[in-house]
Amino acid sequence: MKIREAILILSVFFVSSLSGQTVIPLDTILKRSMSAAEKYNGLVEQYTADVYMRTYVETLKKNFLYKYTHLVPRFVLHDPKSDEAVIETLSTLRFDYPNNYLQDIKNVTGTLTSKKEIDMIPFYMLNINVYGETTNTESFFMPLRFSTARYYTYHLKQVESDNNRTYYTIGFDPIYSNQKLLKGNFVIESGTWRIVHFSAEGVESFSDFSFEITMGDTWITNYLPVHFVIYHTASYLGNVVASRHLATLNYRDVKLREKQKKEKILNISDFFRVRLDSVPVNNDSAFWARHRTIPLQAREAEVIRNFKLANQQKPVGDTVNSSQQNGKRVQLFAQRMALNSKYKVKSTMIGYSGLLNPLMLGYSSIDGVTYRQKLSFNFDLKKSRTFNVNAFAGYMFRRKEFFTDVTSTWNYEPFYQGNVSLSAGIGNPTYSSLFIDEIEKNLENSTIQFEDIAVDYFKDYYVKLFNDYELFNGFVSTIGVEYHIRQPLKNNRPAASPVSREENPIEDILVTKKAFAPYLRLSWTPEQYYRYEGRQKIYVRSRFPTFKIELSRSYRDVFGSTSQYNRIEFDMSQNIPLGPMSSFQYHVGAGRFINQSTEYFADFTFFAKNNFPDNWQDGIGGTFSLLNRHLYNASDSYIQGHIMLETPFLIVRNIPLISDYINRERLYASQLYTPNIGSYTEFGYGVGNRFFKTANAAIFCSFHRTNFREVGFKASFEL
Repeated sequence: MKIREAILILSVFFVSSLSGQTVIPLDTILKRSMSAAEKYNGLVEQYTADVYMRTYVETLKKNFLYKYTHLVPRFVLHDPKSDEAVIETLSTLRFDYPNNYLQDIKNVTGTLTSKKEIDMIPFYMLNINVYGETTNTESFFMPLRFSTARYYTYHLKQVESDNNRTYYTIGFDPIYSNQKLLKGNFVIESGTWRIVHFSAEGVESFSDFSFEITMGDTWITNYLPVHFVIYHTASYLGNVVASRHLATLNYRDVKLREKQKKEKILNISDFFRVRLDSVPVNNDSAFWARHRTIPLQAREAEVIRNFKLANQQKPVGDTVNSSQQNGKRVQLFAQRMALNSKYKVKSTMIGYSGLLNPLMLGYSSIDGVTYRQKLSFNFDLKKSRTFNVNAFAGYMFRRKEFFTDVTSTWNYEPFYQGNVSLSAGIGNPTYSSLFIDEIEKNLENSTIQFEDIAVDYFKDYYVKLFNDYELFNGFVSTIGVEYHIRQPLKNNRPAASPVSREENPIEDILVTKKAFAPYLRLSWTPEQYYRYEGRQKIYVRSRFPTFKIELSRSYRDVFGSTSQYNRIEFDMSQNIPLGPMSSFQYHVGAGRFINQSTEYFADFTFFAKNNFPDNWQDGIGGTFSLLNRHLYNASDSYIQGHIMLETPFLIVRNIPLISDYINRERLYASQLYTPNIGSYTEFGYGVGNRFFKTANAAIFCSFHRTNFREVGFKASFEL
């Protein structure tokens, strides 16, 4: 026992002698470092830096699928003609507080110099602020803030002393596996409690990455990064491609912020943009010898030398033969048919979802297989204004129904979300208010099957014209008018005169109906955070709910309108973050038709059948998944509520193999009440896939009043 105590005393004495002072407890180190990080986070007002960055790419493993890698846009940086590649760039990085970055590419050389290849270099990593709560676009939660410390565990790995300074190396690990959490180390300097070195690793879809950041050692760069090393390894379909990126930053014109009263900034724009209109290729070896801040490694120099030698030996008249050209055309055609694609023609951007794109498929046990197509045109105008045309078409195979919408939008005031839109299309089949009394009688029997009341009598053709404008931050007004032509599916009679509620001649039920209805919608989100892309304002998040109210009135005898009624709806929704990739979302609302002096169609805005997943970022939430579509029009009023809990760990986390492919789990609950239907309830459980932006599947069960109805399944996919 005495021997153990002696060894412990000697160990403590040895560590203390190395550090030159008493070792500070880990909790104290973290508290002082995190307090300092809050100060250092906003220390710099602006700077300009000369950036040298070199990329080395090596294909470690490949098979017959490797040659098709380039068909997937922005997937993996590689050279289809060689197993190795080197790219060097010189650029100027401009920063303005709080988070505006502009990286201007000045010179490029190497074995890969096309614009699409330069775009895949991770320049955005150079903007990582080690003192921030998150990285750019909130991709990762950094470990050096009080608000994010609950996601990590910390341990003191090493204590060193140099030049009367003590340096603490602290390791950090995520409390659970998550794409937004990192694992690594950082070195803290005692006294200033600044970061000297930071290293971390993480996981992305199909790839692993790590990075190291070294901070400056002069008074002006002590709190700025001066050297980066970034590693990235992509593993897909039996292929492995690794890349290493080295970068140095030489600062000039650094300006520190003056002490100001802390204020809440709702503008969280991350204006990171790489300016690369055309690739400025410069192959002058003498130029690069002068400006290269990191000497070439032997293997990199050999790759460049072999590349130049191969180009010199290539005959002047050497061109791609016709078979190779045809092969490239076939590959390009296949890519455009099976994947989302975009094309730039002067100032016009054209987007297409791909005719044979499997990710345009959806499925639900109620509606069966659905398939949709999207086509868009974006015309750039002066002063960041745009004119957009978005076309959508969808088909439901089980019901043999076709839906379409074409919306053109003139964005005349992007700074205030000013838009004028014209929309036309085919909506959901519906039926008129004259059938509601009949449905009410049938639903009095709780054993009735919902399918027994199917009444698809009218097909809806609509035109909408509306204007959106932000009156002040978070408050948007929409003024518009909609015009509906509803044609009966069982006959083809001409339009009839208006049918009042007192009259109910059956011969006038199944005739063409029209409705002309102006409306006003007000949407308000208190304390709305936002960002800008150019001059375009984009809402991001808020810690308060979003409130919406919509008022509409249909006028009879205007453009042949046969309906007269008032409609009012209220909606409230909120997304409450609970952590990285964890959130609680709810959506409640109510609506009612009032002062109905004629026949009308009970088509609500916030309570409507959604045939193609598009709610809560396609998380298959915020709507009813098993409710029979005819019951959306079965009452003149409704009250609804939806909640969704999303978290990266519930059940799947503890199941081997499956947990490697699932990174989100969700619990759903939805409740509906209408005078005719009574109570209707749905519960569900869903998962999200880590390899796609929105690949979701869920299972639901439903209850009508207190009776169990059915179990159903729903899935959606999108890159």
